[in-house]
Amino acid sequence: MTDRRLGGIAGCVACVALILFSSLAGNAARHKIKAGDTLWALAKKHHTTPKVIARANGIGENSILDLGKSLVIPGKSQPRHTSKHSHRSRQARYSGRLLVHTTSDNARLRSGPGTHCPKLAVLQAGTTAKRLARNGSWLKIALEDGRCGYVYRPLVGLGPCPSADRSIDTAGQATGDSSPGESGLIRTALACTGARYRRGGTSRGGFDCSGFTRYVFAEYGTHLPHSSAAQSHIGARVARTDLRPGDLVFFRTYRRGISHVGIYIGNSRFVHASTHGRGVRVDSLNTAYYQPRYRGARRVR
Repeated sequence: MTDRRLGGIAGCVACVALILFSSLAGNAARHKIKAGDTLWALAKKHHTTPKVIARANGIGENSILDLGKSLVIPGKSQPRHTSKHSHRSRQARYSGRLLVHTTSDNARLRSGPGTHCPKLAVLQAGTTAKRLARNGSWLKIALEDGRCGYVYRPLVGLGPCPSADRSIDTAGQATGDSSPGESGLIRTALACTGARYRRGGTSRGGFDCSGFTRYVFAEYGTHLPHSSAAQSHIGARVARTDLRPGDLVFFRTYRRGISHVGIYIGNSRFVHASTHGRGVRVDSLNTAYYQPRYRGARRVR
C-alpha cells in the first residue's frame, strides 16, 4: 500500500515537472548574436532583464557576446498596460542610469582597465555609450556599434550626450543657440536609438530614414512628407558651418539625388534610421562614409 502511494506521488511530481518544463520551453526563444547586440538591448526587446538572459545562458551580465552564437531568451512576461506618459518617464529614468558620454576628444577606449592595455579606439567628445561596470578609475562601456572596452572615468560624464541643451558647431565652438523646442526634439530623436530599421516604417516598431524624421517632427507639430528627397525641399537651406540641433541633414547614398536623411544633434553628429541590422543610431558627419555623401541641410522649424 505504501509503495503504491509513493509511486502515485512520484508520478504526480513528474507530471508537474513535465508541465513546467514544457511551459518554459514553449515560451523560450533563441537569438543568433549579430553585430551591435548587447544583453541590455535584447532584454529590452523581449521584456526581461539582462540578469535573466545571462543566467539562462551561463554567462556574466557584462560578458562580450560572440558573433554567430545563439542565446536562449527565457519566456517573456507581458508588459503592463500603462499610460504613454508614465512609460516614457520610466524609460527616461532607466536609460539615464545606464548611459554615459565622453567629455574629451582624446578619450581612449582600451581593452582593459589601464593605460598599459591595448587601445581599441579614440572616441570623440559626446560619444554616448552604455555603462557596464566600474573598475577603480576606469569604466567599462558598450558602444552603439557593439564594441566594449574601458575608458578613464574622469573623461566620462553621466547620462546621454547633452547636445540637446548646448550644441557644438563643426569648428568645435559652442553655439548655445538651440531653443527649448529644439532640445525636446533632440531628446525625442535620441530616445528612439535602438529601434529597428523597417522599409516604409514610421513608428517605434520600425523606421526607415524619412519615416524616422517624419515621426520625430510630427511629435512637435511639424508634418513632413515620407520621402528624403521631398523633405530636402522643405524649409530654409543651411550651410554646414551654420548647422544647429534639429536641422535635417541629407545624403546621396545608393541612388542619384537625395536618398537619405537624418537629424543633426550637434558636435558634427546626427541621429538617423541607418540600415537593416543597424536601426536608429548616432553617426558622425565626418566619417569616411558620410562625409563625401553629404548633400546639404534644411531648417524646417
